[in-house]
Amino acid sequence: MHKYSKEIPFPETKFFISIANLNEKEELDSIPSIAFMGRSNSGKSSLLNALSNHRGLAKVSRTPGKTKLINIFRTREGFNLVDLPGFGYSKASHKEHKDMMKLLEGFLNTWQNLKILFILCDSQREFPEEELSTIEVAMEKKIKPVVIRTKIDKLNQSEQHRVRTDMETSMNKIGVPFRVFYVSATTGRGVGELREFIVENMIPSNKGV
Repeated sequence: MHKYSKEIPFPETKFFISIANLNEKEELDSIPSIAFMGRSNSGKSSLLNALSNHRGLAKVSRTPGKTKLINIFRTREGFNLVDLPGFGYSKASHKEHKDMMKLLEGFLNTWQNLKILFILCDSQREFPEEELSTIEVAMEKKIKPVVIRTKIDKLNQSEQHRVRTDMETSMNKIGVPFRVFYVSATTGRGVGELREFIVENMIPSNKGV
């Protein structure tokens, strides 16, 4: 167990349901939610496990792009964590990629009570234009976009500086600042800070967990 797991507690979180399409969401979107999206191999499952301090909460696949369902986890405090399908994996067929993108777009357009959209990107890669467009769409829909640069432990100091500069450039392109976290699910760096951000935004009056 990482030391950081005890520093900032997170509400008890359990798997709730998986849905294959948005027609199955019924009343699920009436629950306050935060969602996690990112390209395949961006580290979504590892981050969800680190956040919840539950190693087996989200299954970490050795085959990136395998998850094509919307997985919903419910916290004891009554808000949902929504794990969206990874996209952009080169071994996925054109149809599979198109279907996943359609699902992601439909989610942003129809999910009624989405408070925060976390956009994950491997720190070893440049921040894609497609993700920038997603940030702008989220802002238009009054959803708070938050970027998480994952696997920051794999970079040296100069490379980390480059990533921060990359994010400043992205903000300048949009013309509006947005929150960015630099995280490692392996070492725990940034996880406590991210937990604190979620608790402050999703638990009324920060009444505790």
